[in-house]
Amino acid sequence: MRYICITDFKTLHSNLFNPTIMAPILDKRYFVYEDFISSLDTVIATFKGDHCVMNELGKSVLGDSIYNLQLGSGSIKILIWSQMHGNESTTTRSLFPFIEWFLNSDYFHKYKLYIIPVLNPDGLKKWTRENANSVDLNRDAQDLSQPESVLLKTAFGTFKPDYCFNLHDQRTIYGTPDGQHGIHCSFLSPAANKTRDITPARLSAMNIINHIANHIKVDSNHVIGRYGDGFNANCVGDTFQSLGVPTILFEAGQDDDDYYRTETVHSILKSLQRAIEVIASNDEVDSQKVPSEYHSITPIETNFCDILIKNVSSGNSTVDLSIMYREVLQDDILYFVPFLTGVNDDKVKNAHRIIDMRLNDIAVDFEISTGQKIISNSLDIQIFY
Repeated sequence: MRYICITDFKTLHSNLFNPTIMAPILDKRYFVYEDFISSLDTVIATFKGDHCVMNELGKSVLGDSIYNLQLGSGSIKILIWSQMHGNESTTTRSLFPFIEWFLNSDYFHKYKLYIIPVLNPDGLKKWTRENANSVDLNRDAQDLSQPESVLLKTAFGTFKPDYCFNLHDQRTIYGTPDGQHGIHCSFLSPAANKTRDITPARLSAMNIINHIANHIKVDSNHVIGRYGDGFNANCVGDTFQSLGVPTILFEAGQDDDDYYRTETVHSILKSLQRAIEVIASNDEVDSQKVPSEYHSITPIETNFCDILIKNVSSGNSTVDLSIMYREVLQDDILYFVPFLTGVNDDKVKNAHRIIDMRLNDIAVDFEISTGQKIISNSLDIQIFY
C-alpha cells in the first residue's frame, strides 16, 4: 500500500500559527466538529485586540451550533463560507492559517471579514455532501428550504459584503481536457445569468482569479483549472453574483496521491492571501484583457479515476479497470475504500495511479466483494486511512 506522506506543517508554516493547536485539524481530511470549534476559539482568544469575535449564528437541522467570525476593522467587507458540503473540508482547514495570518497582518485594518467556517456541521459529522435533510445546500439558493441556507442568505443581507468567497473541495475525477494532468485547484467566477454575460461583478471576480492562478504557478508544478460556468440560479454563488456582488468559487482539488490534501491546504491558503492583496491594491481592471486571460486558464473535465489498471487479461482479450476510492467515515476515522467503477470506460483518460499489467510479472489476486469493493495485495490496492 502506498501510504500518504503528510507534510510537516510545523516546518511549513511555523511562523504563521501554533501547530499544536491546529495539528488535529490540519493533518487529515476529517476532523471532529467540536474539536474544530474549540481549536478555533483558542486561536481567536489568543488575539489581543478588538474587532475579533466568534458568535453563534444559528442552528443546523439537528441542532448543532453554526458559528461566524467577524474579524477586522476596515471598510472592505468580504463574506467567506466553507463546508456547505459536509464532506469538503480542505478549504475549512485552510482557514486556520489564513485567519491567524490575517489577524497579524496590516490588512486587519483594511477589511472586515465575516467567516462561516462550517455551514453544514450535520453533513460534516456524517461525511455527506448534503445536510441532515438530504438537501444540497448549494442547490437551495432560491427555495431557502433549509435552516443553513437561510442563515447564509441572512448573513449576506445583513453584512452586505463587497465580495464573496465560496469555498469547496472537488473530487479526484477532474483533469485537463487532454487527460495529461490532474487538477490541483480550480476557480470560478460564476455566471450571473443564463447568457453568462461578463457583468461588472463577474469581471472583478475574474481579475482576482487571474492573479490567484498566476501566484500559485510561481512555485508550483501543479495545474490550476477553471471550473465550468453554466448558470444555475439555485447555486449560491450564481445568485450572489447576479445580485452584483463579485463572488469567487474556490475548489480544492488533487492531482497526485496526496489524499489528505495537505499540500492543497497550503495552496488554498496562498489563494486567499493573494485575493486579499489584489482587492486591497484597487488596480484598474482591463475589461478586454481580464476575460481573455481568465478564459485561458485550463478548463477542467471529468476524465480521471484514482487507479487505472490497464491490460487485465479477460478471456482472449484484455480490459482496463477503473477504480475510485470511496470515503467512508466510521468511529471518527475516514477510510478510503477502493471500488471498481468501470470497465473500458471511454471517459477515463488518466489516473492518479496507473498499473499496466503488461509491465507486471505478478499473479493478480483481485478480491471483489459486495458493491464492487476491490482489494489486491499483489498490486497494493487496499483500504487506507
